[in-house]
Amino acid sequence: MSARPHFIARLSFLLFLLAFSLMPFTSAFAQNTSLSQAVSLSKSAMEDYDFLELESADTKLIQAVQIIENLGVTDPSVANIYIAQGIVSYGRFKDSAPAIADERAFSAFLKALTLNEEITIPSDYRSEEVESIFERAKATIEAAPPSSAIALSAVKPSIEHTPVTTTHRCSALELRANVPAHPDIYRVYLYYAVDQQRGYTTVEMHPTLEASDVLTATIPALEIQGNKIQYYMEAQNRLGEVVANVANAPLPLTIEMTGECDGLSKSDIAQSYGDPLFQLSILAGTGLGVVSGNVENCLAPAGGGECNASTQGSQLVSVKTGMASLPFHLRGSAIFNLPKHFQVGLYVRGQIINIVSKTLSKNAKDNIDTPEIYNIMLGAVVRYLALHEQPYRLYVGLEIGWGGANASVPLHEKFNNFVDIYLYKGPVHVAPEIGFLWSFHKNVGMAFELAVPIHFPDKPSAHFDLSVGPFFQF
Repeated sequence: MSARPHFIARLSFLLFLLAFSLMPFTSAFAQNTSLSQAVSLSKSAMEDYDFLELESADTKLIQAVQIIENLGVTDPSVANIYIAQGIVSYGRFKDSAPAIADERAFSAFLKALTLNEEITIPSDYRSEEVESIFERAKATIEAAPPSSAIALSAVKPSIEHTPVTTTHRCSALELRANVPAHPDIYRVYLYYAVDQQRGYTTVEMHPTLEASDVLTATIPALEIQGNKIQYYMEAQNRLGEVVANVANAPLPLTIEMTGECDGLSKSDIAQSYGDPLFQLSILAGTGLGVVSGNVENCLAPAGGGECNASTQGSQLVSVKTGMASLPFHLRGSAIFNLPKHFQVGLYVRGQIINIVSKTLSKNAKDNIDTPEIYNIMLGAVVRYLALHEQPYRLYVGLEIGWGGANASVPLHEKFNNFVDIYLYKGPVHVAPEIGFLWSFHKNVGMAFELAVPIHFPDKPSAHFDLSVGPFFQF
């Protein structure tokens, strides 16, 4: 927009705003410092507007409107400030956001007309678009009952709601509110949280068919599982500012859930768990190993005989490929959900039994009291959820990590059935895995997992780990 030559008309409009602060019949207002500041802001805003400083002009008019609304001024003369706000709002947003420009100008003109039905757009600021919005606002006022236009300028925005205290589990819940029409109310929202949900779910409330000022929003049956619902309501203006509310986030209203969950099918419930961001599991299990090579603690004469670490000329006892048991272990993992049904995270596995090996060799008999510990495995894991809908999920994955494990190896009768320890030294391992997750609550479930760590490059070997235990998801 460029400066226009209609200097006299523009000057008249600015002088009118200035004269408003000096009019005798409003002397009570003019003496109020805050009100004088509002008039001054409005005058300065129009000057900025003429020099194309649109953002500055809009900011000053928003401040001016806040001042007169906080003071509760409803005199027809302040309608000019709303007219100025409508002009500036449209000029600022008409190119970048036409819908916002239209909405903000319409709201400002509507408020101006509720204060003064005779108000018009100053000739120097008229345009076809602005006149069209103004005429639409005027038609809205004329179509309303005579008393409603007056009431709009005197009554503050409000939400009337009767709190709901109980609801039946797994049954959809409709919440209603009476929201009288007001030019400052643009959207009304319901915010609710179930049990220990972090943050609130937001739902916009809409008018019912029975009455335009009765608004409703529904909490789906799938989300009404647990013990309680906390909620509040807010009405916002076109700037997203809260102009009326029922309760708030720190002090919400509470609904207790009652009865059994008999309103949903199994397939419905399967969808109620959503897609949590984080999963923590603590599993316990055991394993079965494939071993081949020298055991660690059995030294015996070349001709065979009882294991004896001090036997002269002894040699390490070898076992051919066979099976050995891996004692009890605990396994923890921290997993994050990614898009496309992928998961990524970290894991750690620690053996609880036979965690120390006293390594012996032909050249190091004196190391019998020196322990080597191979009971920790840790690394990263990536998974794909082949079945991703809860409560039953199936995944396949791959682990890559560092560490080792040990197995109990029963030797044959030739060595008096001595049970030795076989070390999976690694120190590197990769492990394909497959697992099943059963969620019996949206935050808790059971996990079953089979992993096959393959250790290399030192003494390449493999074993099977079967683990089961609880997981927690959030």
